[in-house]
Amino acid sequence: MRVHELPFPAARLVPSLLVALVLHAAPIQAVTLYAVGGNAGPSGGQTGLYTVNAGTGSMTWIGSPHTVASYDNTIYNGGLAYDPYTDHLYALGCDSSVASALFLLNRTDASMVRLGYCYASHPGAFCSGGIAFDLLSRRLFALGDPGLWQGTGLFEINPVTGAATLIGQNLPNGTYLAGLGADPQTGVLYANGFSIFSSGESGLYVVDKGTGAATLVGLHGLSLGRQMRYSGLAVNPATGTMYSFGSFSASQNNLYTVSKSTGLATSVGPQSPNGVGVDGALVHVGTDILSAGAATQALAPLRASPNPARELVSFTFGLQQAGEVSLNLFDLSGRLVAALEQGRLESGPHSLSWSGTDPGRNRVATGLYFATLRADGVVIGRASVLVVR
Repeated sequence: MRVHELPFPAARLVPSLLVALVLHAAPIQAVTLYAVGGNAGPSGGQTGLYTVNAGTGSMTWIGSPHTVASYDNTIYNGGLAYDPYTDHLYALGCDSSVASALFLLNRTDASMVRLGYCYASHPGAFCSGGIAFDLLSRRLFALGDPGLWQGTGLFEINPVTGAATLIGQNLPNGTYLAGLGADPQTGVLYANGFSIFSSGESGLYVVDKGTGAATLVGLHGLSLGRQMRYSGLAVNPATGTMYSFGSFSASQNNLYTVSKSTGLATSVGPQSPNGVGVDGALVHVGTDILSAGAATQALAPLRASPNPARELVSFTFGLQQAGEVSLNLFDLSGRLVAALEQGRLESGPHSLSWSGTDPGRNRVATGLYFATLRADGVVIGRASVLVVR
């Protein structure tokens, strides 16, 4: 079985490995829709990783993190998230003792590394939970059972250790939320869920990142099988279209688009079994997510040059109209490294320089740094720059 414990603390491993990988990185790939799930297809009932054609719903098998005889670690529901800043694909799952854990998933061969267990006070909290990475706040959120009677809660997950911290319970007892997705354009958290005290139909919810409170948007309009009760959600970073898996018979499911305003689900392509079972997870993957959608709001996209850089870095961009603009630079931990602009700029092209130093005028270390451009509070551009010394 290709599941491995980290041989030494992840906090020491991940940043150093990331810099090494970036220094020898392949060209940036386009954004791709990935899925994970079990119960059918080449996985033979085990967890499998797939790529998904968002136009037809067809899927391509990549592999399984399990051997035929082993179910020591399973990932199959709505727990799949991607961090484009670090190029890490995360999954929530359980081991044979039904203890939930955070995994780092290799999208080339579907092998995975267990980063750590999530919630000691309730080990099975995330065995059917959803996970999502919020691009704007750079936080990893999850839905799970905090041990309260008949209910779920919103948690923040430490991406290095897997440890989960409860933010708040979602809804009154009897309401379960599972599949989770974050809109990269707006930062809104969406969830799939259902109430056992009503019709049992699944619906779309919006979850407050500060309190965990959830508001029903509307029902999905599916009546067979498990509908979209545990399926994960994925929002295309360029178009804003939201996708989910859902059932169209008692035992078969399909890819659907989901309306953010009504919750209504619409089938994509021909309805046919897609291999992931009814409770699959979805996520868009690719570092191009950092710039996707920005061109619709900016006159010219945010770019950094030279890249890699040793000394001075120039950030260029264009504004469609005048406004209050901020350009901030962060390191891998999310710490603010430099505030390059905080004020009003006119429409047209602009260029700002960074000397490669922190607020104390100290030269920053070799590594990857991330710039976020906002105009009147809205993110309109993102860029990364590799600093080498």
